[in-house]
Amino acid sequence: MKFSHKYIIIGAGSAGCVLANKLSENPENSVLLIEAGPMDNYSSIKMPLAASSLFKNKKYGWCYETEPEKNLNNRTINWPRGKTLGGSSSINGMLYIRGQAEDYEAWERAGNKGWGYRDLMKYFVALENNQNHEDQYHGNFGSLWVQTYEPILEASKSFLNACKKYGLTQNNDFNGDDQGGFGQYQVNIKDGQRFSAADAFLKPVLDRTNLDLLTNALVEKVITSNKKAIGVKVKIKNEVHVIGSTSEIILCGGSINSPQILMLSGIGPKKHLKDHQISVIQDLPGVGQNLQDHLTVNISYKINKLKTFSELMKPLGMVKNLFEYFTQQRGLMTYPASDIGVFFKTNDTVETPNAQIHFAPGAGKYNKNGAMKPSSGITASVCNLRPKSRGHLELASSNPSEAPKIYANYLDDKRDMQWMIEGINKTREIFQTTPMQELNAEELQPGIKYTKNAEIEEFIKNESLSVYHPIGTCKMGEGDECVVDNHLKVKGISGLRVADASIFPSIISGNTNATCNVIGAKCADLILKKV
Repeated sequence: MKFSHKYIIIGAGSAGCVLANKLSENPENSVLLIEAGPMDNYSSIKMPLAASSLFKNKKYGWCYETEPEKNLNNRTINWPRGKTLGGSSSINGMLYIRGQAEDYEAWERAGNKGWGYRDLMKYFVALENNQNHEDQYHGNFGSLWVQTYEPILEASKSFLNACKKYGLTQNNDFNGDDQGGFGQYQVNIKDGQRFSAADAFLKPVLDRTNLDLLTNALVEKVITSNKKAIGVKVKIKNEVHVIGSTSEIILCGGSINSPQILMLSGIGPKKHLKDHQISVIQDLPGVGQNLQDHLTVNISYKINKLKTFSELMKPLGMVKNLFEYFTQQRGLMTYPASDIGVFFKTNDTVETPNAQIHFAPGAGKYNKNGAMKPSSGITASVCNLRPKSRGHLELASSNPSEAPKIYANYLDDKRDMQWMIEGINKTREIFQTTPMQELNAEELQPGIKYTKNAEIEEFIKNESLSVYHPIGTCKMGEGDECVVDNHLKVKGISGLRVADASIFPSIISGNTNATCNVIGAKCADLILKKV
């Protein structure tokens, strides 16, 4: 085994890119960043509106699917995860959301000292280069470009007016002192193009002589000796290589790949490892458990007085928009997954907003290939922000190339279904306001025949989707079910940490990418301070 690097980072995603940047700032630290996918030099990655076309692209994504979900009429649910530089920040909807202060206070109360809102705010601020806000909640000199997306289509502006008419509070900054209300999303889009974690944190420093990048390299396992991580087994072009580390190995593979690699390395639930003839190095029952995700459902309306994506993207319109995009980086091709957002309470018993709307001036359904087939209309996708249900993942086999089995276990807790129904009902009420009715808004999905709770429940079981925010499978904390401590160290194994969404003890109230950037930065601090 050749010990050629001080630090080995597995996964060049939202956290891994930040971590590689920070660790390699000191030229004495040799850093190896390993990515299973290729470079991100594909035009559809840069084009914001092309995001959904990447969900089933096996070259740049893992293309995961859940096992049949018992509470969703046994449907399998798509779970796209990025497999390229930038990880999922290279295929996501580009929305910049931090969640609520209460989310992180709950993390700290669960035994994670140093992970409260005040502790993490300094990282959010330091990483950010915000183009619209200058206050104590935002940074203006960091590497991550953040700007408020200005809606192009009148349909989006009408939805803003509808939210106001409904009585919601206008919020110009979902990442400020209060998340509640309606407003425009902040996005990671610069000059009309996606600005991923790789764009922000990795590419500017790739010329550092102490930072090496391996792409198209699948890490099959972490090698340990006397319960210390000393290297990795990597498959490159069908050849297996062993690379050593003189200090630490950090898993940044995400909520599916990181627990999978741990289990393949003999770190995980003892019985499960033995079932797959994997030698047990450390019995950690929590690996792969505590899985959480945001479930969403699309509420769609047809309008006949304004043009939506479908009308504007007919053949000639598509040519016009592509020309505008490639010559000026402007127009509809610069649209994120959603331009207008709403955070609201589904009932009076919750203290902070527990539902989120992603609004888009378009409608459609995903086909079997994962691409969106557009149809005339507008869509408000509503999700339950803090689900109580918990799932898990497990190995399908000891073959590192075989995807693990994912059991999201959506809606297993009855409260989740109730909150989804409440969220749908409130969303439909917004569409009954004057600004929407003036557009002759006609409900396409679920449809006016769905009025009773039992009917809406069946609609949810048939049509709900993931918002692609899986977290929690290497839970951080003090209990027996936890995998890492508050320093992100894997319990029972020295020289090994996890830094990605898998360490979330509980899901945050919103999109997860920005928090993963912060996890990468905080992990770097912990390593460099030798804690």
